[in-house]
Amino acid sequence: MNNIEDILVTRLVETYFMSYTYSVVKLFTHQTTILLYLVKHILSGLTRCIQFFSAFTGVLFLGGCNLDTRMSTFVTKGPVAETQYDLFMLTVWVTLGIFIAVGGAFAFAIIKFRERPNDDRPMPSQGHGNPLVEIGLIGASILLLVIIAVPTLQGIWYTHDTPEDPESFMGAWYSGEELAEEEAENPLIIKVIGYQWWWAFEYPQLGITTANEMVIPAGKVVHLELRSFDVIHSFWLPRIAGKVDLIPGRTNSMWIQAGDNFLRWKEKQGVAGPEEESPALRADYAAYLEDEIHNYYYGQCAEYCGDSHARMHFRATVVDNEEFAEWVIDERTGHGTPDGKTWDDWYADYADNPDSLTGDLNEGLKLFMGRAKCATCHVVKGNPRALGVAGPNLTNVGSRMSIAAGWLNHRIEEDGSIDLKKQYDNFYKWIKETDVVKPGNRMWKAGGGGIGELIDENGDPALLTEDEIHKLSLYLQSLK
Repeated sequence: MNNIEDILVTRLVETYFMSYTYSVVKLFTHQTTILLYLVKHILSGLTRCIQFFSAFTGVLFLGGCNLDTRMSTFVTKGPVAETQYDLFMLTVWVTLGIFIAVGGAFAFAIIKFRERPNDDRPMPSQGHGNPLVEIGLIGASILLLVIIAVPTLQGIWYTHDTPEDPESFMGAWYSGEELAEEEAENPLIIKVIGYQWWWAFEYPQLGITTANEMVIPAGKVVHLELRSFDVIHSFWLPRIAGKVDLIPGRTNSMWIQAGDNFLRWKEKQGVAGPEEESPALRADYAAYLEDEIHNYYYGQCAEYCGDSHARMHFRATVVDNEEFAEWVIDERTGHGTPDGKTWDDWYADYADNPDSLTGDLNEGLKLFMGRAKCATCHVVKGNPRALGVAGPNLTNVGSRMSIAAGWLNHRIEEDGSIDLKKQYDNFYKWIKETDVVKPGNRMWKAGGGGIGELIDENGDPALLTEDEIHKLSLYLQSLK
């Protein structure tokens, strides 16, 4: 009997604990379900909040965008850039229309035919093609492509061939004596040569060469011949023209024009007839060029070309006809010696009694011609022994607004003048740390000829001292 009672008690206890355990598990499961439900909706809410704030932040950032920047393609300053901008905006409006049509139809279908609670509507009939709709969509696509293709082809033809503009012929506006007679009916030609990582600008009609900063007349067609010395580069002057590649072994060409010519400007003003040649209208056109076009424009290489591709910039200064002629004279004249001696006398003293050439500028010139080996790679117009061609032409380098292919700037944006202290610092930095400023460049290491490979009489490394860099910087700064 006792055994039966023990068994019954044991069973009752087991039943009680099983019931209790089941209740606890059920309660825990229910609470867990509620918790997961809450977590799910909280995360969903957080996700929506994050998406909303991300979109809101994106709108704020977009609202803060400035389209009028140095390299902006939205602020055009020439007919080539204007043509490319108009084509771009046409494409934007066409694609925006497509986006609104497709997105609108998609949103309409989602909203109208979404499933609702207790929705007992029958499943819509499932179609598998509608010839009328398909043909209509194909026709609309072809129409949109034609709308884009026709202006594109017109733009390609317009920007490819250098226009025959009589007012851009050099004989019509250039007053210098250097121009050959046969060039009078040609536009200004500039040969652009890309190197790793700098630019050479040759003016073959005028017999001058400069580097990294070109000068062009306002309102005149300029024909560019593009070549590369080493790898593929790409010439890009965004406010004035688009991109064209420079390819080794091949000469590409393009034309640029800073500002409209008189005829195009007159058409934009809605002026026609006998007023064309009136002095007042010509004065208004000159004022337009001076106020809106004369400026300092930024360009750069737009094709990856090695270690310092991002630091391969260039500049274009747009000036009037008289300023351009004066610039040509300065470039052709070149430089004399620091103390006014003839170059023959200076080199005679340099060879026989170098200590007689005193002063920071003479010391800098002696370093330029001697220990620093600058003349091995650089030209300085006027100096009969500075004839190197491996590096940029340094004629009037002290008048340029930047060095190191536009990477080190010393132009004061407010008035367009040169910050002389900043210019000196840039020269000093470039000479001392050329491998840091522009990694991989050949000025630092050039098979034994770079300034990072200088050695003394015993063959030990002997880089330029700070005092030598100081004097060399002052000399370069004086080349203006």
